[in-house]
Amino acid sequence: MMRTTRILVITLCGFVLAAVGCSREKSGAPAANAAPSERKITISVAQADGRDVERTVQIVGTLLAQEEVTLANEVPATIGKILVDLGDRVRKGQVVIQLDEREARLEVDRAVANLQAAREALARARQMLDWNRANVERSQAVLTDAQTNLKRFQDLFAEGAISASQRDSAQTQSDVALASVRANEAQYESDRAAAKNAEANVEQASTALELARKRLRDTEIVAPFDGFVRKRLVNVGETYKEKTPLMSLVAIQALKLQGEVPERFAPRLGAGRPVRVEVEAYPGRTFTGTITRVSPAVDVESRTFTVEASVPNPGGVLKPGFFAKASILTGVERNVPFVPEEAVVTFAGIVKVYVIADGKAEERRVTTGQRRDGRVEILEGVKVGETVATSGLSQLATGTTVAVQAGARGAPSPDKADTGNRKLDTGNRK
Repeated sequence: MMRTTRILVITLCGFVLAAVGCSREKSGAPAANAAPSERKITISVAQADGRDVERTVQIVGTLLAQEEVTLANEVPATIGKILVDLGDRVRKGQVVIQLDEREARLEVDRAVANLQAAREALARARQMLDWNRANVERSQAVLTDAQTNLKRFQDLFAEGAISASQRDSAQTQSDVALASVRANEAQYESDRAAAKNAEANVEQASTALELARKRLRDTEIVAPFDGFVRKRLVNVGETYKEKTPLMSLVAIQALKLQGEVPERFAPRLGAGRPVRVEVEAYPGRTFTGTITRVSPAVDVESRTFTVEASVPNPGGVLKPGFFAKASILTGVERNVPFVPEEAVVTFAGIVKVYVIADGKAEERRVTTGQRRDGRVEILEGVKVGETVATSGLSQLATGTTVAVQAGARGAPSPDKADTGNRKLDTGNRK
């Protein structure tokens, strides 16, 4: 009895399995091992649209002040007044620190007195020189007259008209006149040397006065440019030796940014290129600048070269020392293909999309670039206008027959959809 029952159960199971198999065969369900070209996958699609892309070079660096100076004293001095402090705005030529000027002013007064005395001595020397010049001229006139008389007396003596003593007297007068001329000329030369020495003393006293006046001016520490006080380094009443740092100033109307750029970008960069700068202190805000300098040489170790950009800072919001990221615009590329992010598949380092053409999928390996508004730039592998799959990517392979989901993004118009379906149906019939 048990054996008969077992045989009936096995027979019934066989009939059931046969009925299920016939039902599947009649329903037309695809076999599990069907080829990709025999499957039909319903997907959504989108078109690769063309966009303009700005090509940039990225650099990072620290914002620096265009000008920065540490003011110091020229001579040992005591701090008299401090007229500005940390963060204060200063103008070019403005006095920021006043040193004790009493000693310097006394030096000026003494130099003025010395110059006056030297000028008076020069006037006296010139007066004496003029007087001695007149003496030389008078003695020369006397000598000329004496020599004329001597000539006349010599002629009379030769004619026997006068005695030898008269001739000798005329000779003596001529010799005395000659000696007087020589003495006066010697005195004149001495006085002229004295006048030159007096002139030199005046020049020396004048130079000493200018130096004293400079030292007096140096008691006023002035700002060499428009800017702000970065740091005050001294206190009122303290005495410092020469060349002591007193105050640090910075000019921040514009800042500069230096960065290193790989050598392959050298042909694209030059002065005047626009720069967009971002700092962590102001997230989401961009500051514009311009490339001002480009290094003429490449570092042989890093294979990079230095560029410097000027970044205007009219509001003073940027501060020297900020860490900054900058994008240097090198050009604009037109009509670059972009596809939705969901159309891109990455697996084991391979990036690919599926392009849909003639109702079939085609796997394309691509190179991606920027991401913008939910779309990905395709540098290589897809052209503008091509249709890509955005869903069901895990079921696709090259040659897979697809049907576009009705109402899906990027789906063709109804007419085109019918045509596409017809193609797909035809492909299934084949």
